[in-house]
Amino acid sequence: MTTGGGTGGGATTGGLATSSSSGGTGGFDGSGGATTSSASTGGPATTGTGGSDVTASSSASVTVSSSASGGPVACTEPNLEVCSDDIGMHCGLTYEYWKDRGDGCLVNKADGFSVNWSNINNLLGRKGVRPGGKDHVVTYEADYRPNGNSYLGVYGWTTSPLIEYYIIDSWGNWRPPGGEGFVGTVESDGGTYDIYKTQRVNQPSIEGTATFYQFWSVRKEKRTSGTITVANHFDAWGRQGLTLGTFYEVSLVVEGYQSSGSADVKVSIE
Repeated sequence: MTTGGGTGGGATTGGLATSSSSGGTGGFDGSGGATTSSASTGGPATTGTGGSDVTASSSASVTVSSSASGGPVACTEPNLEVCSDDIGMHCGLTYEYWKDRGDGCLVNKADGFSVNWSNINNLLGRKGVRPGGKDHVVTYEADYRPNGNSYLGVYGWTTSPLIEYYIIDSWGNWRPPGGEGFVGTVESDGGTYDIYKTQRVNQPSIEGTATFYQFWSVRKEKRTSGTITVANHFDAWGRQGLTLGTFYEVSLVVEGYQSSGSADVKVSIE
């Protein structure tokens, strides 16, 4: 089991710009594609970017064997606080943190992460496995307190085709992606998720400015703890003709847009 903290920044549909050469800016800008926002939808469309040369393989783990019993012991890395754009490794996972303006910090912890933000336009933190794959199971428990627009869930990108994907378990004032692009539902982990396909046109991505699709699973009832079996969503998307490419990451993300808030998250990725 890969356990560890944080939501690091980068390629997010509620997205995060990164310090890599692919550049990009955060999401919720409401421009382009099928998820454009307006007063009628009550919220912003999202896009994201990111990318990093910092990767953790899908077998990365924050546990090590105890020489005495052969059992796992917890990560002993100290907490790592970042308050400006940053990408790195902590407790076996890749974190990324980004904000465009405003105040906020991400604290990577041995069992997860915390993030707080205020007076921001767009902030995104995530932590996960790169490149990751279909068969990851994410277990988390969050004290999630958004004040305004925000997301909590599993996030990532694929390439060939370039796809930005979300599995959203909770949100702030606005339920993404605003009702556009509905294609079906999937039952997973004790709940029902609505599936959407939306498009971003000439927006930042992990490959620079591009036009790409976003795939969404959005839980009908909010929750802030539980298990997300990502294969259930990927398989359901495939049955709807929504084809993913080569995985870039599987991450847990917290995002805020024109809002304030905080989240304290324990997370493990199996």
